[in-house]
Amino acid sequence: MDVAAGIVNIQRKILEQTGRKTDAYYCEGLGALYVFMGDALTVQNVIYAVSETELMLNAI
Repeated sequence: MDVAAGIVNIQRKILEQTGRKTDAYYCEGLGALYVFMGDALTVQNVIYAVSETELMLNAI
């Protein structure tokens, strides 16, 4: 399964729900953190965190 597809699918869902684009920070084996585009990657700015397993499930 393609992890990149899972990242993009989640970004699409966030865009549909909020109307704002996101930046995704991915770490192999751990998962991804999402922040609104242009925001710094800080704990306060993380709007969604997912495991690598969830990324693979969202690739479908």
